[in-house]
Amino acid sequence: MNVDVAVTNAAGRHVPNLARHNFRVKEDGEPQAITHFVPTTAPIRVALLIEANPAVFLLQREHLSMAVRLLRSLRPEDEVALLSYARDLHREVPFTRDKRLVEERLDALGRFGLGMAEMNLQDSVADTLSWLSPQGTPPPRRTAVVVVGTGLDSGSRVNWSSLEARVGASQVSFFPLAVGRMLLGSPQKDRKRKRDDRKPDGVANTFAEADARLRALAEASAGQAYFPESAAELDRIYAEIGERLRNLYSLAYQPSNTARDGRFRRISVELVDENGAPLAARDPRGNPAPLRVFARPGYFAPRE
Repeated sequence: MNVDVAVTNAAGRHVPNLARHNFRVKEDGEPQAITHFVPTTAPIRVALLIEANPAVFLLQREHLSMAVRLLRSLRPEDEVALLSYARDLHREVPFTRDKRLVEERLDALGRFGLGMAEMNLQDSVADTLSWLSPQGTPPPRRTAVVVVGTGLDSGSRVNWSSLEARVGASQVSFFPLAVGRMLLGSPQKDRKRKRDDRKPDGVANTFAEADARLRALAEASAGQAYFPESAAELDRIYAEIGERLRNLYSLAYQPSNTARDGRFRRISVELVDENGAPLAARDPRGNPAPLRVFARPGYFAPRE
């Protein structure tokens, strides 16, 4: 079983120079012997999944600038694809290194204001996985999906419980960038508004549920959800995503549970020192510096 692991510090930067003995892998709580270990640095593939909903396109400049700035943060060897969704998923541009082509298609999306009031995020995530991993086979290269949208879902057919396990087993990481806070207005602006001008509690609750949906999607895939309130935060966010995807520790183990029952097996990865105690990292001043570990949460065992 192959497991790619990202390790970052509190600032989202890659933590180098870790060794095989610094990793403890468990499957369903049982320790596993690591049979392969190598630090890796490689180009990445990013699929941009853009919500094409009229309400979001009221924020056209902010909404699309998120995607454009991501394109401009990628390296020449990185590949990007463009997908949009409302009721259904649309494949706008297949994977390419031609970022200008993707940017031109993004501009066309915004110029014509494409979109429908119906938003099926979970269905679109499922269809994206089917495209990236046909018949459940992992993508050929490390792949991330950056979702730019509100996280609202008006009636997907796919329920979250079935989608969660599928996302977790896919080896595809999701990095949602939520625009809901821009639609509602930042907290600083809200404090300046009169009470009568504020959004109704029902609207705020709906966006809170959407934020929770995006967080769950990120957590299920060893990704991360972001909730920027201005474009000024985007450069840091994209640098963090790139750091996470390019610099990984590649581990492998032979599962001790050999049952071919098709069940979902949970994977956990911990950092330890040479004595097997939790790894205690410190910053240059000697203060505790917690590290974050990101790895796929599990896989489906094969069936007879």
